[in-house]
Amino acid sequence: MYDFADVPAHTTPAVLAAVATAHPARPFILAEDGEITYGEAAQRVATLAAGLRSAGVQPGDRVGVGLPNGMRWCLALLAAHAAGAAALPLNTWFKPAEMADVLRRAEPRLVLTERVIAERTGLPVELAHCWERTARYPAGLVVGRERDPLAALRASPVAETADALLLFTSGSTAEPKGVRLSQQGMVCTGHAIGERQGIRPDDRFWFALPLFFVFGCSNALPNALTHAATLCLQERFEAAAALELMERQRCTVYYGVAPITRALVACPDLPRRDISALRTGTANATPEDLRLAIEVLGVTQVCNAYGLTEGHGHTTITAYTDPPEVRMHCQGTVLPTQELRIVDGHIQIRGTITPGYLDAPGLTAEAFTADGWFRTGDLGRLDEHGRLHFLGRSSEVIKAKGINISPAEVEAALVAHPEVDQVFVFGVDLADGDQAVGAALISTAPDHERLIRDVTSWARERMAGYKVPTRAWVRTRDQLPLTSTGKVSKRLLRDQLS
Repeated sequence: MYDFADVPAHTTPAVLAAVATAHPARPFILAEDGEITYGEAAQRVATLAAGLRSAGVQPGDRVGVGLPNGMRWCLALLAAHAAGAAALPLNTWFKPAEMADVLRRAEPRLVLTERVIAERTGLPVELAHCWERTARYPAGLVVGRERDPLAALRASPVAETADALLLFTSGSTAEPKGVRLSQQGMVCTGHAIGERQGIRPDDRFWFALPLFFVFGCSNALPNALTHAATLCLQERFEAAAALELMERQRCTVYYGVAPITRALVACPDLPRRDISALRTGTANATPEDLRLAIEVLGVTQVCNAYGLTEGHGHTTITAYTDPPEVRMHCQGTVLPTQELRIVDGHIQIRGTITPGYLDAPGLTAEAFTADGWFRTGDLGRLDEHGRLHFLGRSSEVIKAKGINISPAEVEAALVAHPEVDQVFVFGVDLADGDQAVGAALISTAPDHERLIRDVTSWARERMAGYKVPTRAWVRTRDQLPLTSTGKVSKRLLRDQLS
């Protein structure tokens, strides 16, 4: 029997070896580019790791992963770890200039990718080893079947304290930061998240967000791996295809965010699809979005969480056993792998979090307090049960007529309007130095003026007058400006509208 507590080292090669030993025939990855069991994955990962070493990859190097969501993506990341290297998940939406900047700063030994992605993103020929869908291994690597893959994985030179991931993340006002995350942090935090969600070995995860973001590579993937569960991957999100996949694979674990939840709820195929196997997971969102996940999608034990890349995606999370009202209205208690405190309304964390930023000692020093706590830049409060209530980014607080207003609080209220899919609230600077509350309403409603009037009137009945937006605009999803890491840039949106 597999038991995470018995794994001799908190590294992905050690966990994979342990699961493959106990459950070699259990499905690990089910994806559009292939399906693989834990036993087969151990063989392929160990063999690919040997090929990486033959190509010059050494412990402490970085191996880029520039592939679409799928089996190959997961095998590439795990093989990099088994070779002793850190994985560098690459944003396949990057333009050539963005890719060139990340490669210059990260200096990967090589990149595992697809030809079409390499050409589109400008990956240098000398770095790219193309791994096409029909190939068993990437081109240009010398591979030979590993005779004892489990022994090879157990003998991996990677240490618990070694970097497992280098993730480039950005806000809307600064260049991407290279966030280092450790093997121990990735593995132990992923396992702790699953414990809060009530993950079982027979669970099947549904996941369609990009694996190159922290929610995938340092959350869903290690969660499934450390619980010997199955990861069902969609290459890119499309609502009807997602519902079909959930039904066909009898997915039990939902990994979604607000826009995905809304898209699934609105999908015409929902009434005819049987997704009743869904039970738990994470749907970080507003109370209304959690309600939709619980009551409409039927994910009755779905959890709410707070986190950021520097903390492996989640720092707090509700328990699947918490009442729905609790899961809808707070972000839960801190994980056992981390600590959290509130200082003057600001959230600070420490524990198995990032040790710092890539080649940025000044930025790292600024991010940490003298006693070792990481300044998240977020606002929150802890209630009498130690549960976190996230109040927004400190840099985004609106100050209107001397009153501090949390954009997150206003967004959570407005998104409950039936015609609003998503909301972005921000401060609009006025000529007299004050601020007004502005709101971008993401909706497909054709009559924008009518929607603004309805939402404003609706909001006045549900919140204090000073919180109701006095400036509002309607936009569709395809009109939202994005950062280089694919997130909506609230700063650019504010600049466009105000």
